Amino acid sequence: MMDQESMNPSLYRPIQLGSLHVEGNLFAAPMAGYTDHVAREVALNHGANLAYTEMISAEALTRGSERTQRMMRRGKNEEILAVQLFGSNPERLGQAAQLAVQAGANLLDLNAGCPVPKVTRNGAGSALPRDPVRLKEILLAMAEAKVPVSVKIRRGWNELEGDYWETALQMAVEAKAVAVGFHPRSRQQGYGGKADWELLTKVVQESPLPILGSGDLRSPQDVHSMLSRTGCAGVMLARGAVGKPQLYSQCRHFLQTGESTAPLAPVEKLIMAKNHLESAIEAFGADRASRDMKKQLAGYTSGWNGSNVLRHELMQCPHAEDLLGLLDSAITKGSSSI
Repeated sequence: MMDQESMNPSLYRPIQLGSLHVEGNLFAAPMAGYTDHVAREVALNHGANLAYTEMISAEALTRGSERTQRMMRRGKNEEILAVQLFGSNPERLGQAAQLAVQAGANLLDLNAGCPVPKVTRNGAGSALPRDPVRLKEILLAMAEAKVPVSVKIRRGWNELEGDYWETALQMAVEAKAVAVGFHPRSRQQGYGGKADWELLTKVVQESPLPILGSGDLRSPQDVHSMLSRTGCAGVMLARGAVGKPQLYSQCRHFLQTGESTAPLAPVEKLIMAKNHLESAIEAFGADRASRDMKKQLAGYTSGWNGSNVLRHELMQCPHAEDLLGLLDSAITKGSSSI
């Protein structure tokens, strides 16, 4: 338990994103290949206050891709549908924003932070802030859809070019964005090395907009530390919450009370995994679910002695029914035998 002097009961708090009131400041970050509508439902059920879609190609959306349109499906418990778009053409992003709002989006986010080469080679993702005029044009075009618009950025492109966050932040302010998600790594770093929370603190201090911090958030203590040390308005949990949706409720409890919750027993994690898998099968079909859910199952089946054996077996399963069978068997054995 934390001492009372180190506790700050206001760390878990509501956040206003333009016209949108969000009950708390624990967000599920947008992650390609992870945050489909079922995963978002799971995160929200376990305490996330808002969950973003996977990043959606403006080009594909405006060309009528049915698969891309399905990525904007609203979860059953999703009061705020937050759609993240990526691209580099202001006209396309403006059109995509309109289509997203027609599909029910309440909040739009521009991805200006993805470091993946297939995104950046076309001037999108973390390459976009290298052209601040274009960045501002895109944000203004998206704002024409008449819902709040935020933007996700990184610190810069690489060490040689230095940081671009100050210019990117200024463009966001001028375009009247409602918030900035900030990942304090460069494009060159990708997801390696250590996130620079000291820089995050500086960004918060210099920004008139709410800053949502991300990077190296794997525990309630990490979330408490980022909020208390940097002063950011909220946090975006990403890889640290994959297959660990209970992290949201654990973070909320820790921020409000300073007390840690008891860790889940292995069998509890397995039941959660099975429920998630069954929902994915219902939503996407057995083939896609068996393929896409393995990344989630790797997270669910970690953290106890012997879990690597079950995890390896799950990764080798070609079919959804085999995955369910393994999970059923492990659940039946109980936590003491896993």
